[in-house]
Amino acid sequence: MADQDTRFKRETLLVAFLLVLGSIAILYPFLDALILAAATAYILRGLHRRLDTKIKNSNLTSLTIISSVVGIITLAVFLFINNFQDIITALNVIAFDLQQNIDNLITLFNLPENFSAQISSTITSLSITLENYLHSTLASIPVVMIHLAIYLVTTIYLFKDGGKIRGKLFKVIESLPKDEQKIIRTLINSTDSIFRGVFLTQLLVAGIIGLMTAIGLYIIGFFTTPIPFTLFWATVIAIAALLPIIAGFMVYAPLGGYYLLFGEPIKGSLILVFGTLVVNILPEIFLRPYVGARQLNEHPLIVFIGFIAGPLTLGLKGIVLGPIMLILCKEFILNYSELVSSKPR
Repeated sequence: MADQDTRFKRETLLVAFLLVLGSIAILYPFLDALILAAATAYILRGLHRRLDTKIKNSNLTSLTIISSVVGIITLAVFLFINNFQDIITALNVIAFDLQQNIDNLITLFNLPENFSAQISSTITSLSITLENYLHSTLASIPVVMIHLAIYLVTTIYLFKDGGKIRGKLFKVIESLPKDEQKIIRTLINSTDSIFRGVFLTQLLVAGIIGLMTAIGLYIIGFFTTPIPFTLFWATVIAIAALLPIIAGFMVYAPLGGYYLLFGEPIKGSLILVFGTLVVNILPEIFLRPYVGARQLNEHPLIVFIGFIAGPLTLGLKGIVLGPIMLILCKEFILNYSELVSSKPR
């Protein structure tokens, strides 16, 4: 009878697993929004615990946090839509000024006319591509709003009912055999600690990169001419560093390129070299694996592969899923092998 009961529970668990896979297949187009919502809810719950010690009213604390999140996102969308035409105008002005400066350089160095035509064609192409991208972004506002709605609603419910969901999940697990309980509990606890470690790693690395950027830009400005808004650029690069590999490049490359083409080539070259080494190469190869290994208590190689391969394979969602899947795979193999080897033969 006990064997039949165990078999029934295992078959139920298998069916549940297949249903979960089917649900993931349906939700996959919105997986970025769902993962971001889970991450936001996780962070907000920690913020809620700290803020509630001062407000001393759980409902008011929750309302304050949720209202702040909704307000910030609404303001960001409003500012983008309201200033869209100004952004396009500024882009055209930059492209025109860039073309004028390049023409002056070509005249100064007496370069061939076909070279000038090639450069002009490239700048025009890049400007049109960027403008088309902005227009397509504006046209996709309805789709973005759907993702945004899913993100906000999921964040609110996970923030509000996350503890209840976790409690019900552990109640289901308690009905399983002890061996399976051990494996599943270990995976759940590992997921929780990995999730926390991943975000602490990203925040710490972003903070360190932001600090190094501020110091680096200040030193470059000290030896050349001052760089305006150094703290602003450092903050933007720190935020961009939350997205590994190319996000930082999209900030320092235009900044360095501007100085390179607008009369300060030494400063522009120094910014580009500094950004390539300090913002891109060193953090991805040394800093992020080192900090991640300390936070996650894992080997730096697993952390390195997880943070690099995850985003390259899965996009935005891979920032979280990459490290989690690799570490969970290792945890499962070790726990399963330990379980099998501990059983009497």
